[in-house]
Amino acid sequence: MFPFFSFRDWIHQAIHIILLKFFSWYDFVFTPTCTTTDSEIPNEIITDILLRLPPKSLLKCMSVSKSWHQLISSPDFVNTHLKLNSIHRVLFPGINGNFNFSSLLPSTVQMGSIALISSVVGTANGLICLYNYKGEIYIWNPTISKSKKLLDLPWSSSFYMKYGFGYDESRDDYKALFIDDESDLSYVVNIYSLRMDSWKTLHDQLKGVFLINLPAKFVNGKLYWTASTSFCDINVRKIISFDVAAETWGSLELPICGEDNSNFKLGAVGNELSMIYTANLDATTSDVWILKNSGLHVSWTKQFTIEYPQNAGIHMGSPTTYPFSTHLRHSTKGDILLSLPGVILIFGGSTRKLEHTVDVVGCDPVEFYAGSIVNPLRFLVRILLSLACMLFLHFFFCQV
Repeated sequence: MFPFFSFRDWIHQAIHIILLKFFSWYDFVFTPTCTTTDSEIPNEIITDILLRLPPKSLLKCMSVSKSWHQLISSPDFVNTHLKLNSIHRVLFPGINGNFNFSSLLPSTVQMGSIALISSVVGTANGLICLYNYKGEIYIWNPTISKSKKLLDLPWSSSFYMKYGFGYDESRDDYKALFIDDESDLSYVVNIYSLRMDSWKTLHDQLKGVFLINLPAKFVNGKLYWTASTSFCDINVRKIISFDVAAETWGSLELPICGEDNSNFKLGAVGNELSMIYTANLDATTSDVWILKNSGLHVSWTKQFTIEYPQNAGIHMGSPTTYPFSTHLRHSTKGDILLSLPGVILIFGGSTRKLEHTVDVVGCDPVEFYAGSIVNPLRFLVRILLSLACMLFLHFFFCQV
């Protein structure tokens, strides 16, 4: 017995030394010595300059030197750049499988092998999660032209499947949720983790709740859906939330705006959860409510009221299947861009009155998208190394 344990300890030490040698070699190969130019400028100044560049310029800078490539690719740099980047574009999911990105005028971006008729599951930190009619799921960053195909769903999907995509800041992880009917008012929830590259399945979730909108709205670490009490009830009764980090469910009451709760639309204004309340289809005004969270107290506050002609009211009364998106333009006028199914409504920043209507027929609801350099393949090397070590240990001890 004793010789075996001594031999096993020796093997453990040998494996430990081999791994240390490997990572030392990895650092040596991928950590170049500083060039003359790098040494003349302090690293802090170089980093500060690079952080202020837009994503497209950073891609070019990654080719300057290995040290710059390593810096720009590091998780700390990527996360800091995300917080400083305020450049937003409009994402138009086209019915032909192409996606257009525009500040106002679209320029087509081809997706290559991903170019199938796809639905946008959600966006977070410059990553776009897509789900196509073949049941394939992708996480895609069009800015750096990188994408990752996810493992197949462990559960067959239906036409009424709900979904969402968000970011877990505590673990630096991205998660996709796909929710489907399991029984009468009970759901099965599939959660994918990009960091772990794996699915988990939760059964018998959300009893007695019917989720109305198909995609969730991701705001401040949580995914939100409007909900009613049954499949036959299309009136919005409350809001259901999913904490992406804790993987727990919660609920919120609606703003108190009258007796009829069927004219609520869920969305976001900037980085805050929002609801739009319209009294009826003949209305010419709608109230925009913002969820205020002070940490101890959560409450709804009416932020402003938007005005529009009566013939535009049909857009405000459109189905609540999709949430709305709102972007506050950084301009002298401070225009408000409100995205609804099939249309973008542009309101004056000071008057809150409708000034322009842009039809986007043939598109899924438009999303406001922030470019980034987040790589959906960022965890791939770590996963492959872990698998290699596990396979090596398994093979060795099976031989022993």
